[in-house]
Amino acid sequence: MQATFQALTDAFVPSVQPEYASPFHETDMGVHNYIILSLNHNISIQQQLNHHIVPLAYPTAIMLNSAATQLVNHHQAQAFPQCLFPGGGMFSHLSRKDRIRTLAALGNLDIDLYVLPSPFQNNAGMVKYVTDALSRFSLFGYYSEWPAYGSTRVLPPDDRCLEFFPLTWQQVGYPGVSLGYRDFRGFLLTMAEVKT
Repeated sequence: MQATFQALTDAFVPSVQPEYASPFHETDMGVHNYIILSLNHNISIQQQLNHHIVPLAYPTAIMLNSAATQLVNHHQAQAFPQCLFPGGGMFSHLSRKDRIRTLAALGNLDIDLYVLPSPFQNNAGMVKYVTDALSRFSLFGYYSEWPAYGSTRVLPPDDRCLEFFPLTWQQVGYPGVSLGYRDFRGFLLTMAEVKT
């Protein structure tokens, strides 16, 4: 599962530039862990009249590998003989371009939904929803403060703290955390103007 989501983030997030190198840098700055955490805790599934939080990271990894296998079997993607991410399934054997092609096939429902794992099996809405969420989670995890939480990443939100200035904030020129940024709040009126 880890390798599949590392392959996913490798396809989505930009490569780290050498001038932004940081001693805290990991392969994908832990974004794959953000995706796993989000899939397991932030998506609910309605079953009958109740909403339930169902861990979706494992079935999503199986769905990605199943879709990749289908594309390889139909000669729409080519797998490398050696896995690019150790321990990964078929999705991890594909080039970045073919991984994106796999996600596009899932988003367009150009795969056999019957062979997907539950809760995705024959559930086009769920496949499209989670496939779309994967790109959002990847980019949000990359451009947010998530990588800078370091060892406190998996703690509850109130217990997390920034351990360093995020690399991506440096890249986009974000000045960092502030108690408040000035914002346009309207025009000042004098009492004389109000009375007229």
